[in-house]
Amino acid sequence: MANFNHGVQIIDESEGVRALAEAGQTSIGAVITAPAADAKLFPLDEPVAFFTHELDKVAALGASGTGLDIVNAVKAQGIEGSLVFVRVEEKDTPEATRAAIIGSAASNTGVHALEQAFGHTGVEPGIIMAPGWTGGRLEGAKNAVADALEQVAKKLKSIAVIDTGGANKEESIEYRKDFSSRWTYLIDPYVRVAAGEEIVIKPAAPYAGAMFLLRDKTKGGVYWSPSNQDVSGILGTARPISYFDGETDHEANMLNQNAIATFIPSQVAQSATGQILANGRILWGNRTTSDDPMWAFVNVVRIRTAIEKTIARQLRPWAVDQNMTPQNVIAVMRSIQSFLDDLVVRQALLGGRVWFDREQNSNANLRAGQIKVEFDAEEVPPMESIIVGSRRNEEYFENLANNIRYGSTYQFGNTVGNYINGSY
Repeated sequence: MANFNHGVQIIDESEGVRALAEAGQTSIGAVITAPAADAKLFPLDEPVAFFTHELDKVAALGASGTGLDIVNAVKAQGIEGSLVFVRVEEKDTPEATRAAIIGSAASNTGVHALEQAFGHTGVEPGIIMAPGWTGGRLEGAKNAVADALEQVAKKLKSIAVIDTGGANKEESIEYRKDFSSRWTYLIDPYVRVAAGEEIVIKPAAPYAGAMFLLRDKTKGGVYWSPSNQDVSGILGTARPISYFDGETDHEANMLNQNAIATFIPSQVAQSATGQILANGRILWGNRTTSDDPMWAFVNVVRIRTAIEKTIARQLRPWAVDQNMTPQNVIAVMRSIQSFLDDLVVRQALLGGRVWFDREQNSNANLRAGQIKVEFDAEEVPPMESIIVGSRRNEEYFENLANNIRYGSTYQFGNTVGNYINGSY
C-alpha cells in the first residue's frame, strides 16, 4: 500500500487557460563605435542593455562615436527607451572599422552579436541598426553592413532600419534594389541636427527608430506604423524632398513607391523662385522592402512577429511536456484564442481563430507526442491611401429653389407690371 494516506493530500490539477504575455519588441539594438567608452561597462562585441535614463551608462559611452546619436534621438521624442548596444573597436581606417561592425556570424561579433542579446541580457531588440555605416553601395555592390543587418533581422524577426545614404533619389532607388526582405525598413535622406552652435548632417536611422519606440509607447503596442509622425530633434533634411498634398508626382511619393521612407514638411515650403526647401521632419513611409505584397506594411510584419513569438515563448513554460489530454490541448487552444481576441479589441487584428484539424493529427503522430493546432489572423493595415471622389450634383438646386419658395412668407411689394400700368 505504497500510496496509503490517512488525511488530506493536495494534488496539482491546475490545467487551464493562461494569459499570454506579449513578447517585447520595443527596444533598439545597435552596433556602435565609442572609442572613449568604459571598456568594463561596454566590452567589445558584447551586448549591453540599458535605459536612456541610466545616466551612468550613457556617460560611460564617452563623448564620441555613434552611440550618443541614438540616445539623443530617443530622448528628443520626450520618452525614455530600452537600448541594447554592441560596441566595436574603431580602427585606423573606415574599411577596417566597417569590417569590425559587420563582424562574424561564426564568432557572434559585430552585428551578429545582436543575435545573443536576449540570452545575454534578457532583452531582444525589435529594431536594429548601425548608424553611419549603411549609407551607399560599396564598389558597385550591396552595402555589406546593411546586408549583415538584414541577415540578423531575419533571424531575430526584428526590423532593420537602414539609411540608403543616396545623394539623390536615383542613387537611393538603386540602393533599394539590393533588398527584398520584410525585415528591412529603408530611410532617405540624412537629416540636419544641432550640435552645439553648429548644424550637422547625421544618419536618419536613429530618428526613424525612435519613432517606432514613440508610437509603440503612445499606442500601447507594435500595431501601428510610425509614419506621419512629427519627429523632434531634427531641423530638416540633408537635401530637399518635394511633397504636395493631393499630388502623386513628387519625390516623397517616388521614394515611398520604391519602399523607401522619407521626411516631408508639415506644409509646403518653397523659396521665392519656387525651389523646394529642405525643411521636412515628418516621417513618411509604411513599407518594408518585401517582394511579397502580403508583408509590405511594417506594422503588419511586427504584429505577426508579436503573435508568433508570444505563442512560442509563452506556451513552453506550462504546456510543453504535459500529458496530452483533451483538457490540456483545449487549454492551449483557448489561451491562443484569448490572445487573438485581445489583439482584435486592441485594433491590431481584424479577426483571428484557432482550431484542431483531425486530418493533420494522425494516430501515429499523437502517439509520438506530436499535436498540431492551427490559427489564422488578419492584421490591420494602415490607411496609406485615402481617395476621395469629387463630384457635382445638379439636384441640390432643387434644395435652393425650395428654400427660396418656402422662405418667402410675405409680399415683397408690387410687380414691375403694376408700376407700368399705374395700378399701384
